[in-house]
Amino acid sequence: MLVPAALGKRARPTRGSSRAAFVVVLCLVGTAASARAQSVSATAADVAAGGDTPQPAKDAVTEPGAASRFLRDVGGDYKHFFSKETVIWLGVGGGAALAVHQADQSIADWVSTNSPSMPGGSIYGSQIYQIPAAIAWWIIGSAAGSERQATVGRDLLRAQLSVVSWTYAIKFMTERTRPNGDPRGFPSGHASTAFATASVMQDHFGWKVGLPAFLVATYTGVSRIADNQHWASDVVFGAAVGMASGRTVTIHMRSSTVTLSPVAIPGGIGVAIGAER
Repeated sequence: MLVPAALGKRARPTRGSSRAAFVVVLCLVGTAASARAQSVSATAADVAAGGDTPQPAKDAVTEPGAASRFLRDVGGDYKHFFSKETVIWLGVGGGAALAVHQADQSIADWVSTNSPSMPGGSIYGSQIYQIPAAIAWWIIGSAAGSERQATVGRDLLRAQLSVVSWTYAIKFMTERTRPNGDPRGFPSGHASTAFATASVMQDHFGWKVGLPAFLVATYTGVSRIADNQHWASDVVFGAAVGMASGRTVTIHMRSSTVTLSPVAIPGGIGVAIGAER
C-alpha cells in the first residue's frame, strides 16, 4: 500500500499562495473523480414481470443464505483490494497528495483567516450516516422485489465496510496530526466514505447519477478543510482510498468476455466485437 511518508511534516509556503492552493485542491479532487473509466450499468429488472406482488430479489436481505454470502463477499473485497487497479488509484492519489502537501499550511492559514462555512459535509461523510443509509437501501430494495436496488444497497454497504477498514488502518499507521491539533488526520475518513459511495453509484447508474454523487463527495471533502478538520492532502488521498474501495466492490460488474468474429459487409469483411458478462 502506498502511503506518502513525507506527509508527516507540515510545509509552510508563502501566505499569498493560499487562495490559489485552495482552488488547486478542488481541481485535483474533481479531476481524480472524472478520470474514472465508465463502467457498464446494471441491467437486472427492477420488478418481476407478470405479477402485482413483488417477488424476492436475488440479493434480498431475507433470502436464505444471504448473510453467509454477504460475509463471503466482504472477505473477497479485502482480498481483491490488493490489485493492480488499487495500486494505480493509490499511486495517483499519493502523488496528488504529495503535490498538494506543499500548500497544506497556506490553505489552513486561509481557512483560519476567512472561516468559510460549508454545512452538511460532516454529516454526509460520516459512517454514522453512510452505513445505515446503505442498510436501508438494501432492505427497501429487497422488500420492493427490486434485484437492482437490493444489489446497489448491498454494494454500498460492502464499500463502506471496506473503506472504513482501510482508512483507519492508514490513520493508525501514519498518526498524522490534524490542523486543529487532533490525532489521526490522514487520510480523511469523510472524504473516503463519500467517494466510495460515489464510485458505487457511478458503476451502477452511470454518470447521470455518478456525476452528482462525485460533486457531493467533493463538497464533503472540501468542507472538512473548511472546518479545519483536515489538511488538504488528507482529503485528496482519502478520495483515492474511497474510489479504490468502491471499485473493488463493484468488480463483479466489470467482468466480461470480449469476442472477435468476422462479418461480411458490402465490399469486404469486417470484424464484430462483442462483450458478454
